[in-house]
Amino acid sequence: MERVFFVHNILVLVVVFSLPAALLLKSAEGSDEPPLVKKNHLKYFVQLESGKPGNARSAEPINTTFSNNFGQSAIFAFNVTKSKSRTSKVLGFVRGYTVETSYAANTLTLLEVEFLEYDDGHYSGTLQYQGVVTMEGSQLAIAGGTGSFRGLQGYVVVSVESKVEPFTTYRHDVTLLK
Repeated sequence: MERVFFVHNILVLVVVFSLPAALLLKSAEGSDEPPLVKKNHLKYFVQLESGKPGNARSAEPINTTFSNNFGQSAIFAFNVTKSKSRTSKVLGFVRGYTVETSYAANTLTLLEVEFLEYDDGHYSGTLQYQGVVTMEGSQLAIAGGTGSFRGLQGYVVVSVESKVEPFTTYRHDVTLLK
């Protein structure tokens, strides 16, 4: 009887400790999903070189006599770097398109849709932005994300960091709201 009780206690201990051990092992194995971003701010730089592939007009203006460049559209693909230097670590790229929506002469108002593919070695995934770009400044809404950025909302403020022809560097300051 004592032997049965001993075996029973051993089995209970095995069962009690097996579940937590299995859960710990599962979490130690890792996941295919990148970790969710924990910070509230992300900064990176977008590198544009005029005249090089990566920025192309995709549609001509509808009627420049009456509407400035209304309807003109462009597609783009630019590298994203860690600092403003073009030779700094590449973190990914932005791709997207713009459509000129201004009627007035000497103004710039673009509808912009862009997505960022980002990988800094810890966080990785995509963010999709959309909004209006003007000469006064640009603030785009985060329309969605994947990977480390899934389920996030927020906005990105785009500003010119430097412009030395043929290069322009844009700073993207991303605010993430959870």
